[in-house]
Order: sequence, then C-alpha cells, then structure tokens
Amino acid sequence: MTASGLHYDRYQVAGRDEWIMRIGDPAAPSLLFLPPLFEEMNRTRAFLAAVMRRVAAAGYCCRLPDLPGTGESERALDEMRWQDWRDAARTAVDGARGVVGVRGGCLLDQGLGPCIWRLAPVEGASLVRDLERTGLVAEGGGAGYTPSANLLESLRTASPAGDARTVRLASDRGEADLKLDGPPLWRRSEPQNSSQLSDAAASDIVEWAGTCAAS
Repeated sequence: MTASGLHYDRYQVAGRDEWIMRIGDPAAPSLLFLPPLFEEMNRTRAFLAAVMRRVAAAGYCCRLPDLPGTGESERALDEMRWQDWRDAARTAVDGARGVVGVRGGCLLDQGLGPCIWRLAPVEGASLVRDLERTGLVAEGGGAGYTPSANLLESLRTASPAGDARTVRLASDRGEADLKLDGPPLWRRSEPQNSSQLSDAAASDIVEWAGTCAAS
C-alpha cells in the first residue's frame, strides 16, 4: 500500500487503544479531522474519506479518529462521558498543524490550537433534539444509540466556541466565511457522497492549511 493509501493506526485514550484512520504520507504535515456525531458520522463517512483523499493529494496527512464508544471502538457508548470525547480529541491531535471539524465534531475542537476549520458547525442541543425526534436514542433496551446520561446532558449544553474559519452550505442561513453549494449529506437517509461538495470543501481546506496551518 502506498503512503497516500488508507491506513488504520491506534491512539490511546485513558490507557485504552482506539482506532484512527489515516490517509496520506505520515511524514507530511498532518491535519486532524473530527467527525460528526452518532448517525451523522455514518451518513458522512464516504464524504469525509473523499475530502481526506483530496487534501492528502495536496501534500497533507489526514487523520480521522473513532471516538471512544463509536465506530470500531471496543468500549461501550453508555459508559462514555463527554470528557472522554474531549480527551480523545486532545490525544488524537498529536502535533497536527490544524483541525478540521464537521457538524458535531466542531464541539470538540476547543483548545486544540489556533488553526481550526469548521463545516456546518451545530449546537449540541440541536443534535440531541434530532436524536430524540428520529428515535435514535434507545430506551428500554431498544435499537438505537445508548449515550450515557453524562454524555447526553453535556451535549445538550455544548456549543462551538473560539475562533475558526467557518464554512456552511449555501442553504444554511448561519454566518460563515464561505458558503458552498451541495447537499446536507448528514441528513440523508443513506450514506452518500457529493463530489461537488467534497471537491469544494477540500479545495478550501488546502488553501486554509497553506496559510493558517503552515504558519
């Protein structure tokens, strides 16, 4: 496999190994990608991989962690606290020159350095309402996600904070440094990618990283 191919490495949180996906030469300047949360992560994984490949082709090493209790993590989601996810982000950043957050991932980038790029940042309370409205919070042993009470309550009060380059979709009324055409993939019923959106997002990340993250 070439250096620009897809690899899976390990990083540690509280003495436990978690997986982190890497695309790009490990010797290249690195960028940490913080994914959307819960079902939005599943819906956008192909999009994130496409963006990472395009950014890696421009000379960066892109890394995307599984947060404890998510993805291929061996830890149970109902045992995770919000602080565990904050600790995971701080550990995974590991010398990265910049942090790229998408949706709920933008709630975890505080304190990770001066170079922060955000796509469609969202309030934690909005994510909780979406989980409850769509029945994705499991109750009584049913199907769905089982976040701990601490994780859910902390998420309700979490907000994106600090300086960042903010990018939104053209359909989003929120303030932004740049607006891109493309569909809200995190709201699609099935995982999809949009080459238009992934190309545009990657292009802006590369330009941003060449200034802020290179300083």
